Amino acid sequence: MIMTSKYLFPVAILLTLLGASCTKGALDKKPDATIAIPSTIDDYQQLLDGLDGGGYSNIPCLFSYRSMGDYLADELNAGDNIYTTYFESYPFITDLLTWNKDMFNTFTTGTPVNEWNTQYQTVLTTNLSLEGLAAIPVTPGNQVAWSTADGTALFVRALMFYNVAQFWAKPYNATTAATDPGIVLRLHSAINDVSVRSTVQQTYDQIIGDLQSAVRLLPNTSSQNTQLSKVRPSQAAAYAMLAKTYMTIGDSINMTLYADSALQLYSTLMDYNTLTGFVNFNPETVYSTVDLSGTVGSFYGPWRIDSGLVSLYDSNDLRKTLFYTNTSYVDGWAFLGDYSQNYIFTGMAVDELYLMRAEGNARQGNTNVAMNDLNTLLTARYKTGTFVQRTAVNATDALTQILTERRKELVHRGCRWTDLRRLNMDPRFATTLTRTLLGMTYTLPPNDSRYTLQIPNYIITASNGSITQNP
Repeated sequence: MIMTSKYLFPVAILLTLLGASCTKGALDKKPDATIAIPSTIDDYQQLLDGLDGGGYSNIPCLFSYRSMGDYLADELNAGDNIYTTYFESYPFITDLLTWNKDMFNTFTTGTPVNEWNTQYQTVLTTNLSLEGLAAIPVTPGNQVAWSTADGTALFVRALMFYNVAQFWAKPYNATTAATDPGIVLRLHSAINDVSVRSTVQQTYDQIIGDLQSAVRLLPNTSSQNTQLSKVRPSQAAAYAMLAKTYMTIGDSINMTLYADSALQLYSTLMDYNTLTGFVNFNPETVYSTVDLSGTVGSFYGPWRIDSGLVSLYDSNDLRKTLFYTNTSYVDGWAFLGDYSQNYIFTGMAVDELYLMRAEGNARQGNTNVAMNDLNTLLTARYKTGTFVQRTAVNATDALTQILTERRKELVHRGCRWTDLRRLNMDPRFATTLTRTLLGMTYTLPPNDSRYTLQIPNYIITASNGSITQNP
């Protein structure tokens, strides 16, 4: 999925944007007239394939930025020695570690926030593609290619909106979603459109609508188990994102339905007994995306995994040895178990589908069905012959076990921050986060307003006041 230089026109636009297409008048510089403009279905498919990050040819995946939540949540931390050696001179890292509400004050147009800028730049590319494809007549001869490109653009736009919403939209609450502030929904490439925020309900309605349209357009290529099938969205990937979106807004019925739909198309689980480590595009991957905001694997950096998380694994659980290494470099446990090897995997995989279907069934009172899915997953995670099938006395017990395993399975995949936001609304699963740094203790209570981040000031300024700030 490497974009050829012939189709750099929209990318040239993207690189000139401030806050992507979310600022009025951001595109004053015209692109070079000699650069070819996409006009065919193949042009637009290549343009969408080119969202792999260009020069990062060893990471042919869409950049999907969600890992900032991992640093805000309770998976990663930094000891005093690591902090003073590596992070103390970087105000943003300090702000992340201490949940400072003003963490983006130090960012400028020259040092943009990837979670905002890059993802809205990607939204612009999807809108350019959707508009270009709409102008191409659909014929029996080009139907499949047109549908694949159009479905890809819709899927990717939904994914970007979802990622942005996890930081800058309020957590979904059914009673207030119609008035709570959501995100900016850019649905056209016209740069002069004024950017305004939607409501939370409008945000998720748009994400779901795009994904439902994508399901009808995308092919089911996930079972081909090739690199191309992992980096282009498939019907299974769209079902998976629908399940994830419904999970995020607390709709257990649709979460179960769409997780099941995805698993009906692709359900390959890796037996961890056969592994010595992880590779890119492994058989469990439904759709591969990466986040370049941090690194893992042999380049795990100075971040340390929370010791309380590591203590949840028993001695026969293979995830403990495949996911972590105890090293003096971080004064504790470092994370190795990423599905994209050296960068943060933020895609969709079969293990998460099993966990979502299990959670959905538990929430609906289908205890035995839920535990069957959990046992299917865990059998592939424990040393051969050591796993004892789990049972649950009731649906609440099943849900508690499933959520614990979700935390243990989906480490450093950009999932935990969203889980904290949604689970904090249930007193049974609310979590108070605490960190101690250089003798100072910092706390993030459940449902604190800081679970909705402040929009970077340079975005607010560039919008000329049309984008309102979070409280």
